[in-house]
Amino acid sequence: MNRYTLLIAIMLCAVRAACGQELPAAAVNDTLRERDERVLFLDEVVVTGTLTSRTLKNTPVLTRVISGADIRQTGSVTALEALESFVPGVQFSPNPMGDNIQIAGLDNKYILVLVDGERLVNERTENVNFSRLNAADIQRIEIVSGASSVLYGSNAIGAVINIITREVDRPLTGTARVRYSRYNTCVADAMLGLRAKAFSSKTTLSAKNSDGYTIRSQPGADGQTAQFTMYPYSDVALSQTFRYEPDERLSAEIKGALYRNKLWFLHKYQTRTDENATLGARLRYAPSSRHALTLSAHSDSYDGRQTFKMRGDSSERVNGSRYTTFRLVDAWDASAYLQIVGGFEMNLEQTFSYNQFGLEPADRHASNGNLFAQGEFKSDHGLEALAGVRYTRHSQFGGYLSPKISLMYRTERFRFRGNISNGYKAPTLKELYMNFPHKIGEDVPFWVIGNDALVPEESWYRAVSAEYLAENINMSLTVHDNSIKNKINTDQLWNETLNRSEMRYENVEDAQITGADLSLQWSFPTHFQLKGGYSFAHAVDRATGRQLSGNSRHTGTANLVYRCAHLPLLSALDSPFTLALSARAMSPRIFYSVNSDTGEVRDDSTGACFIANLVYSQQIPLGGKCKADAQFGINNLFNYVNRDFLSNNPGRLCFLSLGITF
Repeated sequence: MNRYTLLIAIMLCAVRAACGQELPAAAVNDTLRERDERVLFLDEVVVTGTLTSRTLKNTPVLTRVISGADIRQTGSVTALEALESFVPGVQFSPNPMGDNIQIAGLDNKYILVLVDGERLVNERTENVNFSRLNAADIQRIEIVSGASSVLYGSNAIGAVINIITREVDRPLTGTARVRYSRYNTCVADAMLGLRAKAFSSKTTLSAKNSDGYTIRSQPGADGQTAQFTMYPYSDVALSQTFRYEPDERLSAEIKGALYRNKLWFLHKYQTRTDENATLGARLRYAPSSRHALTLSAHSDSYDGRQTFKMRGDSSERVNGSRYTTFRLVDAWDASAYLQIVGGFEMNLEQTFSYNQFGLEPADRHASNGNLFAQGEFKSDHGLEALAGVRYTRHSQFGGYLSPKISLMYRTERFRFRGNISNGYKAPTLKELYMNFPHKIGEDVPFWVIGNDALVPEESWYRAVSAEYLAENINMSLTVHDNSIKNKINTDQLWNETLNRSEMRYENVEDAQITGADLSLQWSFPTHFQLKGGYSFAHAVDRATGRQLSGNSRHTGTANLVYRCAHLPLLSALDSPFTLALSARAMSPRIFYSVNSDTGEVRDDSTGACFIANLVYSQQIPLGGKCKADAQFGINNLFNYVNRDFLSNNPGRLCFLSLGITF
């Protein structure tokens, strides 16, 4: 019996048990089921798709949700691991330069990542470091696919990922947890929440460290091997939120966060230290039940330094990024049938590099001002229409207009949605101004050169979806198309004047991404729940007809959770536990390399990938609202390691986690 047959057999046995047997403890299990139904029946409140609070089943913009329970049950340490477990099409490739995420061939710079609606600054490779976020503090993750520039501006071309953190709703609440796994990897996190009348406070702390690992490929025809190294690291993150809410009309919030990551290179002779600081404030005033004004300011900065042990511990700042946003949003229910949202937004961007903007350290700056408006019309016959537009005035590129329209028709059991939206992405400061000698030892084989004549990338996203809701099942099918013009890429050329090879940023590519997404949630009788999805993405460069590098045409996820109110032999003890089996499959990822001498394009595809995880979680009551919990998991159950084409997955990994909640 191979591993695929074994996994299918386990899942079929679970389905048979669920459909053929009703277990005791009905009262407690009814509570568990009600909690499941809140997400399954789409009564969860979401905000990303419309910028206003809407139940998931009644939002005209199709939104995926990963709940905090999903994250904990599958043993995900970061938000990115949760995305990979529950959202097909998401591909995660961490390396020493950071967390790299890709959706349907579109990489970091086309995916906008938010925390509580505020943008996280991109780092040195246009990626976002998800490790700076405490996974235990996540209430849910909302994902909106396609272009969303009307509400969120630049970068929102491939998807918007909005990570919503927990709120404090009790006088005293908290968690503490520690987890240990292979490679001496330890993760610890804690949260303390306090609430007294109108005031609340939330403090979170997390720390991680690991000895790292190295994976070597099989020897090639020339006898050479390649290797991937995840360097040893340690990091710590601290966040604090204060909130004042005397009544439903007024709320004020201020929050801050600090993060520090240290990465050891070259057998600890060189270290890299990244530091992040976030500060934000938000004021909401509702003069009436139908009208609310929200004023916010948010700044996120990320700096990297290198320390050279062989130079007497000399330290040098190598890069820095800062993104600051000021926003005013006015939400008005003009009538029972019409809701209008509009506002103004100003964004300030700054990037520093010690060597990428020339031979001397330098800063580069950009800014943009935005006006946006969106109207949503509802009828008594199940039809809803949403239309919006954003005008952006960029300091380097002038004005740009982004429109959008969405329609939804709903019946008792069905939701039909259609969406046409425009995406807009301004070139990054590095793409505009980079002047970087790419060194290998003392040699400079080529320079990377920016281009201040670049124009913004533009996309048109079109999608139609059908969704079915029944008593214990929810499923949806979405067919979509995303066409991108003026896609920025590097073009290799020879500079006759300077007598050197250059990789120059140019608007050289148009891309077309056509695909379909299938989602299924199924709550079996009493104890089982299945969440799964499949994504097909045909992502091509129109000029060459080749798939976009890094794309996997077929991806699928499945998560089967068994939940029970007590251990089998201890029916009198309230000791709920879950057993979660999750699986992820991907067709070969496509990569291309170009022979610099012949110009020949070589296909370096990875081969198919199948990874399954098994996690057991157990709660133990300690009295009152205080509970202990233990978790044991096996990630990469079948020990998948792709050694033919370099993979960063080190193989099977077991972990143990202990925690307390009060």
